[in-house]
Amino acid sequence: MNAILYNAQIYPQYRVSRRPTVLVITGKVISEIGYDVSRIKRNYPRHKKINVRGRAIIPGMVDSHTHFYFWAKTFHSVHLDGIRSYNEALGKIRSYASKTPPGEWIIGDGWSADRWDEYYLPTAKELDAVTGNHPAGLFSKDQHTIWVNSRALRMAGIDKNYPDPPGGKIDRDSATNEPLGILRETPAYFPVYKLMNRAIPEQILRSWKAASKIAYSRGVTGFHSMDGPEGYDYFEQLNNQNKLSFRIHYYFPVKMLDELIEQGIHSEMGDDKLRIGGVKIFVDGALGSQTALMKKPYLGSKNNIGLEVTKFGDLKKQVRKAARNNLACAVHAIGDRAVSNVISAFELVSNRNLRHRIEHLQLISKGDIGRLKRIGAIASMQPSHCPSDRQLVAEYWGIRGQGAYIFKTLLNQNIPLAFGSDCPIEPLDPLAGISAAVNRTGCGERGGSFYAEESISVSNAVHGFTAGPAYASGRESFSGKIAPGYQADLVILEDNIFTMPKSKIYQALVAATIFDGKIVYQNSCLKIF
Repeated sequence: MNAILYNAQIYPQYRVSRRPTVLVITGKVISEIGYDVSRIKRNYPRHKKINVRGRAIIPGMVDSHTHFYFWAKTFHSVHLDGIRSYNEALGKIRSYASKTPPGEWIIGDGWSADRWDEYYLPTAKELDAVTGNHPAGLFSKDQHTIWVNSRALRMAGIDKNYPDPPGGKIDRDSATNEPLGILRETPAYFPVYKLMNRAIPEQILRSWKAASKIAYSRGVTGFHSMDGPEGYDYFEQLNNQNKLSFRIHYYFPVKMLDELIEQGIHSEMGDDKLRIGGVKIFVDGALGSQTALMKKPYLGSKNNIGLEVTKFGDLKKQVRKAARNNLACAVHAIGDRAVSNVISAFELVSNRNLRHRIEHLQLISKGDIGRLKRIGAIASMQPSHCPSDRQLVAEYWGIRGQGAYIFKTLLNQNIPLAFGSDCPIEPLDPLAGISAAVNRTGCGERGGSFYAEESISVSNAVHGFTAGPAYASGRESFSGKIAPGYQADLVILEDNIFTMPKSKIYQALVAATIFDGKIVYQNSCLKIF
């Protein structure tokens, strides 16, 4: 597209002495920004002139932590997020199962015993009653636990004699040792997960298109993917067909490390749409499942400090091996012990040119903040988790919650931040994430903020979804900002989040999304193109 966007409020994500009001797109890049509309129109006589009528323009937003392929693939599965009771969840599963062809898997996500009106941990037998002869596996909201039925357990060979694998836990009947239907962490649920039916290509394509439309409508032009290897294969297939219309930064599971090294694959390999980030490592579990690795036990427990999914010795070996072979590490760490262990592992790495990152970093001890700054790792955080988990933080961590989601403290220490959603755990919605980072409350939620002193400015929150992800992926010289020579990935906002009441930011709408110089979304009520 060759176009001049004028009468705008441009927020380029770097310091300017005067706010630009006009920008020029030539093909796939931004060729000029400025203030003199008349001069620019004369210099580009054949460019289309578009009056954006005073709307704000920001760089295209990038979600720095997603399971986008999984989300897209399961877009039409049963979703239980927001369900308020166990019985309501069973009803929705029963309805979904009744419409599913015989023998097909019932796959879903989003259930949370902690968020139901009354805490209740469901069982395989109860799931049997609503799924019939279908095998079934439903991820919890935090994606660290699967609720399965009896047929799924039998198919996976998980019975009373099947041992708990290292880094995983199978809930069992205390008298018989029979599995109850709750499998915690990947090592425990992987035998079931690998059996879940892969959707046929036509189903995947239909779901991909539906998910992509949602992403564009929310101003998303790129994402960092933490999916399994089948996700990369799908992205690569689309890219080879010139059908990939997002900037994707991809992390392979660490179990593929040796294979990646043998193939000579390294970080930042790829093109302007699909690039290799590195490897993803899990150190612990999650807050909701009480498997995040802690320095002290969870409140209400004498000895539960969570699960060490990857032993510290193995973590050090993996990080060193990856770094020696120019592969950056994105390490999942939620509890304060897990975060401390990751920092210690990164301290041993000599290759400081790699963009290593800690994923989630939900709780960090004060003594570890300085260490985090010294190693230069990126804090890849999800602001929407803050209001979503605040009750769980209070219940399970208590006063330690002062060290949770400390966005402002990390910014004050010049620790680079990259924001995301962890989609589908939280909705793929950067504006909701910006609102959460600024207000530290849920969308439309009344009452006090969660440790309001850790709130950050709108500008810093937008940076976390634009320039921050660009730096985390090594794209900062051509992406994440509005400047000449940068990629023409842009979001035109219907509501100016920089000037509107902060409490209303979550209501802001995207007027249009531009990717690679092309319009990929425009609000049906706002025909500005």
